[in-house]
Amino acid sequence: MTSYFSTEKRRLFEKLITFQQRIIALEADLLEEKREASKKEEKMFLELCVVLDSFENIFNAMAEKEETLDKGTRRMLKSFRAVYRKLIRLLEAHGIKQIEFPNGKSEIGLCKIVETRPEAGREAGEIIAIVRNGYQSREQVLRSAELITVGEE
Repeated sequence: MTSYFSTEKRRLFEKLITFQQRIIALEADLLEEKREASKKEEKMFLELCVVLDSFENIFNAMAEKEETLDKGTRRMLKSFRAVYRKLIRLLEAHGIKQIEFPNGKSEIGLCKIVETRPEAGREAGEIIAIVRNGYQSREQVLRSAELITVGEE
């Protein structure tokens, strides 16, 4: 009788170990799936940022000509702006925000300086223009802003 119980006990113990190993493997698989999903999500958000760039390019190109546009074209441009705002709200709902520079100066880690120009009366590092907006997800930079800043003469 004792040998039956010890054999049964051993069998149950081995089964428990097998279940624990399976749980560990499944947790590792789940973690890998989460990482993969996060990478795909980040890639999708970066692609949406490129769409925002396209809208901004349209708005910048049309800004100079807006007064000369006919009513239909102005209405179409207004519709584009509405879609642009919806896209921004969608990204913000997922924690993606445009990088801002409230002090008007470049910040390491948030931007890439693509050009510097000397400008009298301005401090080095001050932003002259934002060539391409940057975006961040919470504290992680998804895409650095591209800036033109004041540089040394």
